[in-house]
Amino acid sequence: MKVDVPESAAPHTAGLLQTIRELERWGTARGWVGTDPYEGLNATRFAAPFRGTVTGRKILIQAVKRSPFDLRPMLGIPQGRSSAAFAALVSAYAFQEEDEKLRDALDVLESLRCPGFTEPCWGYDFDVQTRVFFYPRGAPNTIATAFAGAALVDAYERTGDGTLLEQALGAGEFFLRRVPQTPTPSGAYFGYLVGDRTPIHNANMLACALLARAGAHAGRDDFLEAAAAGVAYTLAHQAPDGSWPYGDEPHLGWVDGFHTGYVLDALRECVAAGVPTARREALDRGLAFYRRALFLADGTPKYTTGSTYPIDIQCVAQGIQTFALADDPWALTVYRFAMRRMHRPDGAFAFQRRRFWRNDTPHVRWGQAPMLRALVHLLGATITPA
Repeated sequence: MKVDVPESAAPHTAGLLQTIRELERWGTARGWVGTDPYEGLNATRFAAPFRGTVTGRKILIQAVKRSPFDLRPMLGIPQGRSSAAFAALVSAYAFQEEDEKLRDALDVLESLRCPGFTEPCWGYDFDVQTRVFFYPRGAPNTIATAFAGAALVDAYERTGDGTLLEQALGAGEFFLRRVPQTPTPSGAYFGYLVGDRTPIHNANMLACALLARAGAHAGRDDFLEAAAAGVAYTLAHQAPDGSWPYGDEPHLGWVDGFHTGYVLDALRECVAAGVPTARREALDRGLAFYRRALFLADGTPKYTTGSTYPIDIQCVAQGIQTFALADDPWALTVYRFAMRRMHRPDGAFAFQRRRFWRNDTPHVRWGQAPMLRALVHLLGATITPA
C-alpha cells in the first residue's frame, strides 16, 4: 500500500507497514476472492441429506468450519466474494488514501447489493443457519448492510463525493423502512433481518452507528432520533461490570469478544456524532470490561468470557481495531500476539488456534479483510508503546 512514514513515526510503524503491505499483496493477488468459515450450505455435492432440517444444516456448516482438513473441494464449495469483506476493504483504502483501489472496491461493493430492494442493502453469499434463525444467501441482514453503509461514509469523508453519502443514507433508509425498531420501555432496537424483532445488541448498535454518522453529515433528525432510541436500549442493558450479552433472550446470554468489540466501536461512533443518549461513561466501562475479561495478559483474545479457545482471527482483528480506535496501547499488545501466533509465512492470517492445533485457512471475510482494516486503524492511532 502507498504509505509515507514520517521520521518521527513510532518504533513499531515500520514492521506494521510491512505486515499491511504483505497482507494487501496476498489479497490483491486473489482479487479478495476466497473462503468463509460459515459457507457449508454452498456445498454442491453430498449436501442434500443435511439441508432439510435445522440440525442437519448446523451439522454441515460446523463440519466445514471446524474440520482440520479442508472439506470444500470434496463438497464442491466454490470460493466467492463477500460484501462484508469489500466493506472492510473500502474502509481500509479510504483511510490509506488508496484512491484507485478505493474506487475498485466501491464498484465491487455496489455489484454485491441485494436485488429486489430500492434501498442499498447487503447480505452474505451463502445460506445461514444459526442457533437463532435461518436466512438464504442474498437476503439482506443488518450486519452486512451496516458495515457497507459505514464504509460508504468512510469513502465519502475521504473523497467528498456526495453520491457516496446518498448511498449511505439509502442504507439508513433500509433500516428505517425494512427493519423497523421494536419499542420497549427503555428505548427501541433494530432487528437482524427484514421484519425481525430479535433483540441482538451488536446488530442494533451497528445500525445506530450508521444512522448517527450519515444523519450527522446530512442533517437528518429522523436518523439521529432513531439512533438515540437504539443506543438508549442497548445502554439500558449494559451490565454493572460493563458488559453486554449477545442478545436479550434467555438463549442469547453469552458474552463474546468480537461482538463486544462491534458494540464498543458503534457506541464510539454514536458518541462522536453527538447522539444524546450515547454516554462516554458507558463506553469507558465497556472498554475496561473488554480489556479485563476478554483478553489475557499477553494479548491473547478469549472467545467468550468463560473460554479462551478457539482463539479466533475475528476476535484478534476486532481487538486491534477497538483498542486502536481508543488510542489504547493494548492494540499493540494484541497485534504482537497476532504476529506471534496467527501470522502465516505468506502474509495472511490463520483462522483459529485450537488447544493442540491451528486451522491455517485464510478466510477472506472472517480474517484477512477485517485484519487489513484493523491494521490500518492501528497505523493511524496515536499510541505510545509500553
